[in-house]
Amino acid sequence: MTFYESSCSGPEYNCSSSANSSTNNVCTTPPSPRKRRRSYRGSNTAGGELPPSPSVLKRRRLAANARERRRMNGLNDAFDKLRKVVPALGADHKLSKFETLQMAQTYIAALCDLLEQHHRGENT
Repeated sequence: MTFYESSCSGPEYNCSSSANSSTNNVCTTPPSPRKRRRSYRGSNTAGGELPPSPSVLKRRRLAANARERRRMNGLNDAFDKLRKVVPALGADHKLSKFETLQMAQTYIAALCDLLEQHHRGENT
């Protein structure tokens, strides 16, 4: 078992690896349960609720936009931190998010290979 396989094992992960390459390992966490949307019934039914007023809808939308902006800022900060530790091809070109993830995957696989080679060298 490789370092990667042991770090991704557990009931919360679904791991598989391709026989072709160590870079094709796939770990996924189970999907989180989705929240159900509230449906508003007409006011003529018993126990029905009225839809929220436009001011309430606007306040909710502004709050949702602020949450999404915070989430994206956090994600962009995480990518910036990852770009600092992943080897880049050139200092003049900023890696895209996709390129950063590809480079991180390749870098981690190379480090795992290096550890495995070192481990095999100690056991012989």
